[in-house]
Amino acid sequence: MTDSTPDPIDGADMPLPPAIYPLICVGGGYFLNKYIPLTAPAFLTTDAAINDKLAAVVLISSLLLIAWSIFTLRRNETTLLPHRAVSRLVTSGPFQYSRNPIYLGFSLLLLAMFFSTLNVWLVILLPLNLWLLQHYVILPEEKHLKERFEADFQDYQSLVRRWL
Repeated sequence: MTDSTPDPIDGADMPLPPAIYPLICVGGGYFLNKYIPLTAPAFLTTDAAINDKLAAVVLISSLLLIAWSIFTLRRNETTLLPHRAVSRLVTSGPFQYSRNPIYLGFSLLLLAMFFSTLNVWLVILLPLNLWLLQHYVILPEEKHLKERFEADFQDYQSLVRRWL
């Protein structure tokens, strides 16, 4: 009799935890802003209260999206850690709109930081963050999910976009 339970470590093969990539971009943005400061567009600097409100809305949205995603994964009794093997394919909650809502939430955090600080480098590095997450996290995760769930994951891929 064989056990169908996956090895708990046998998940996606990635060099760093997913949260590190947005942190790299935030650190890079603050470093670059210190040595090569860029001026934010004038329409963003005319009223700081509007920027703060935009920052708050995007921050709250990103945190709610991340929390909803974590709650959904927990409710489905599967791992939050992508280097661990998943026990089931989750397609409900935020995962019915995006295959990667947590990483989308991470990216929205960068946007919230931009509105809060008007550090233009954070917006410039946002595409790098998306690329790093996609290349080093999402593609290995998708490979793992394809191997684990085969046709079910391919059906899910055809119905739900990677980001939005």
